[in-house]
Amino acid sequence: MMKKITLFASIVLLGTAAHAQKYEAIKTSLAIGKIADAQKAFDKESTNEKFYTKPEGYLIQSTLLANNAVDTSKVAEAEKNRDEGFAAFNKFKEQDPTMKLLEDPVYKNTPFQLYAAYFNSGVADINAKNYEAAYAKFKNVVDLSDLLIEKKINLPGPIDTNANYYAGVLAETNKHVDEAVKYNTRLADLKITGQNYEQVYQSLVRYYAGKNDDANFEKYRKLGKELYPQSEFFNYNKLDFAIGGSNSFEEKVANLEKIVAASPEDYKANLALGEAIFEKLNRPKEGEAQPANAAELETKMLNALKKAGSINPNELQPTLLMGDHFMSKASLLEEGMRNAEKEMDNKGAKATAADKQKYADAKKAYVAEYALAAENFEKAADMLGKVGQLDNVQKRQYRVISGNLAQYYFFVGQDATGANKTKYSALEKKYDTLYKSLK
Repeated sequence: MMKKITLFASIVLLGTAAHAQKYEAIKTSLAIGKIADAQKAFDKESTNEKFYTKPEGYLIQSTLLANNAVDTSKVAEAEKNRDEGFAAFNKFKEQDPTMKLLEDPVYKNTPFQLYAAYFNSGVADINAKNYEAAYAKFKNVVDLSDLLIEKKINLPGPIDTNANYYAGVLAETNKHVDEAVKYNTRLADLKITGQNYEQVYQSLVRYYAGKNDDANFEKYRKLGKELYPQSEFFNYNKLDFAIGGSNSFEEKVANLEKIVAASPEDYKANLALGEAIFEKLNRPKEGEAQPANAAELETKMLNALKKAGSINPNELQPTLLMGDHFMSKASLLEEGMRNAEKEMDNKGAKATAADKQKYADAKKAYVAEYALAAENFEKAADMLGKVGQLDNVQKRQYRVISGNLAQYYFFVGQDATGANKTKYSALEKKYDTLYKSLK
C-alpha cells in the first residue's frame, strides 16, 4: 500500500513539473516577443484543465489576451479580448492574492495593458455619449490603477486622479450618486485641485446637502471654498441647495421637510417650505392642474407658515402668504357663487328651493375663505401700520390689503343686522379710506 501511495504522489509531482515546464516554454516566447508562438503553445496546452491548477495558468491567459486587446491589428476582437483578459486576471488574483508573479518582467505589464485598454475604450464611449458603458469600464480602470500603484507598476500614487475623476463624473451622469461619492471623496480628501476638479467638491456638497448631513456638508463646502475662493458656489447654505438644487417640486418639498425636521425652529426653512407649496397651489404654470394631493399640501403649507410666523412674529411674509392663499381660494369660489346667483335670478319666481340652496351654499363657501383671508390681512395691515416709513413695495402691499378688506366688510355687511352691520360699515369705511390714501 505504501508503494502505491508513493507512486501516485510521484505521478502528481511529475504532472505539476510538466506543466511548469510548459509555462516556461510559453513565457520564453513572450519574453522574446514571439507572441504568435506563445499563443500557439497556449492554445495547445490550455485545453488540459490542469493548466489552470496554478495561478500562473490564468496569468498567462490574461497576458496573451491583454496583448491582443491593445493590438491595433485586432480592433474587431478588442472588447472580447479585454473582458476575457480581465476575467482571467481576476481568477489569477483569487488563486494568489499576493500576486507575487507580477514581479516577473514577462507578466509585469499585463495589468497595465488591461488598464490602457479599458481607459482608451472608456474615453471612446464618452466621446460617443455611451455614458453607462463608459462608467462600467472606468470602474475597472480605477481598480486596475489602484493595483498598479500598489505594485509600483507604471503609475505614480497615491491614486490615479484622472481615472477617479472620470469614474465620479460618469457615476453622477448615470444617476449612481452614491457610487459617485466614493470616487469624489478620494479626490477631495487628497485636496486634488485644478480647473476641472471644482465639480468634485460641488458634487459632494450637493450630495450631503440632500442627505441632510451637516458635518460632511460643511466639511466639503469649506474645503471647496478653500481651494476655489473665487467660486460663489461654496457660499451657498444648505437651504439654498434644498431650493435651487432640486430637480422637481416633489424633491424640493422633500428636501425642505428634511431641513425643517432637523431644525424645526429655523425660520427660513419653514418659510421656504411654505413658499414652495404656495407657488405650486396658487401660481401654477399655464395649463397645469392642481396637484391630486392639494389638500395635503395645503395643510403642510399652512403649518409651515404658521410655524414661521410664531418663530419670528415681526416678519410680514408668512401672514401675507396665508392671506393671499385664502384670497385666491375665495376668488375661485366667487365665480361659482355668481353663476348660482345669476341662475337663480334668471328664473325669478320660478327659482326652486334647490336653486336657492345652491346659491346659499356657494355664498357660504366663498365667505368662509374670504374670512380667513381677511383675518390674515388684518394682521398684516396692523404690522404695516406700525412701520415708520413704508417703502414702495410695502406701500403697494398695504394698499392691496386695504382694498381687499374694504371689499370684504362691504360684502358681509350687506346681510348683517344691528351691531354687526354698524361694525362692518365702520371697518369698510376705515379700510376704504386707507386704500385711497395709499395711492
